[in-house]
Amino acid sequence: MIRVLGPIDLVGPAGVVTIGSRNLRAVLGGLVIGVGHAVPADRLQYCVWGDDPPRSADNSLQSYVSRLRQLLGHDVIVTEDHSYQLVVAADAIDAVVFERLLLEAIEARSEPDRCQPLCRDALRLWRGPPFGELADEEPFHLEAQRLDELRISTMELSLEAELALGRHELVVGELESAVEEYPYRERFWYLLIEGLQRDDRRVEAMRACMQLRSVLAEVGLDSTPRLDELEAQILNAD
Repeated sequence: MIRVLGPIDLVGPAGVVTIGSRNLRAVLGGLVIGVGHAVPADRLQYCVWGDDPPRSADNSLQSYVSRLRQLLGHDVIVTEDHSYQLVVAADAIDAVVFERLLLEAIEARSEPDRCQPLCRDALRLWRGPPFGELADEEPFHLEAQRLDELRISTMELSLEAELALGRHELVVGELESAVEEYPYRERFWYLLIEGLQRDDRRVEAMRACMQLRSVLAEVGLDSTPRLDELEAQILNAD
């Protein structure tokens, strides 16, 4: 498997294969972003050197592709008119597997006993920032952001399923950490308030409502219909 949900590396029959060269990782990362399509050679050069490729860029790129073929198999990278295409099975890239599992989890949202394990399996694929040390570089930055946004959405869906399964005592701590790390993700707050309420921790639930109001005020909002509804439920609880 080619892994990009963390430092770029490979997993084979003998275990993890570390790709020692930063430039080699950049070429492989560029091929993964364009998987299923031919990636122009100049695009891969941009992945490695940005806007300042050396005069030897063409020869160097050919050398990197040759080394990747030694690691992956000659037929895995196909050459097409000054372009290269990564040809692998659907389960050969962790990011592709992650997105498939997330889609299945979304489709199973009304069945939390199916949804939650799918989310769990998807999140287990993550080892760190997508593309490792390349995450903040172009052209990896936008794709890394997109994948990380999907990771956070998977966390939300997983915790929602846990609450639906009655595991509020187990997930309240995770939700408290989530709102601290992602204070502007309203969904985490709503789930935390629901979890606290179900655990009969109404004072803490109301405190969380007040904290969310403060967060919303920072972005110019007074409240939301969902927050008003949750506050009413807490105040009217027997």
